[in-house]
Amino acid sequence: MQTISRYRSERTLRFVVRDPAAPAAALLYWLGIPEPSQEVSFSEVTLRFSPLIQVVFADERPGAFVNYEVVREVVQSGVMDRLIFFDDSWLDVWNDSNCADICNLYSCRRHTCHLPESLHPGR
Repeated sequence: MQTISRYRSERTLRFVVRDPAAPAAALLYWLGIPEPSQEVSFSEVTLRFSPLIQVVFADERPGAFVNYEVVREVVQSGVMDRLIFFDDSWLDVWNDSNCADICNLYSCRRHTCHLPESLHPGR
């Protein structure tokens, strides 16, 4: 696994997840690169790459923080959305049909969440 510091200017972030082996650390997934890099501080990474959108995986595992600027398309299918990135990779995320967005927070099942309309071109 490579560290972020060597490639900071050469890569575009797709999404960030917690490292299951070290929950305080982050795994960073980049456009066009199948293997993640690792950073020691998940919270520092999410602040550095902000704004990111929090999503929950389709199987309801703890989710990821997605760089929405590199999402080419959102394909909706029932309670699941497939986020398709510019490099044609994708991420399946959970979506409550009562929500007007793709924020997919765990609490979304009990309330309606909303994002600014600018995040929904063509809707």
